[in-house]
Amino acid sequence: MDAALIALGERFERRLLEYMDAWLAWAPLMRAARVEAESDLAGFSVAIQRNGCDAAQARMSELEDDMQPLAEEIIAAPATSLGGLRAKALVALWEALPASAFHHGAFEFRDDGKASRSLFDAVAEMTTLMPMVRELEARLAADARSASLDATQGPARS
Repeated sequence: MDAALIALGERFERRLLEYMDAWLAWAPLMRAARVEAESDLAGFSVAIQRNGCDAAQARMSELEDDMQPLAEEIIAAPATSLGGLRAKALVALWEALPASAFHHGAFEFRDDGKASRSLFDAVAEMTTLMPMVRELEARLAADARSASLDATQGPARS
């Protein structure tokens, strides 16, 4: 049985949900700092500190430091059960998070998005992860819509 792998997956899942919360707090702050500073790199650094983006980034880094060794153990372990497969799917989900605050509102799989996504969705369905995946993807989509609205409204006036 995959008892050790499943336990790692449970620890990883808790961290993943915390990380997603931190990421979704960070992304709009990063976009706001970028809009505020436009092309001024020094102003960008000040904006990141002023709006709390640096604190959100620090929290994400702390979580990444906890998650990376777990992810490596999960990747290295063989899976022989749905619980083990679920642990591996959680790592794949983490790796598919958008790479930047400027995203399209969906997870970003490394291939054309079709084969890997199809495989991932099948695994998520079989391991009962699909409700969590749909919720997280809805939150990403809401964040992307918010970013799109922010971009059309232009910089806030003081």
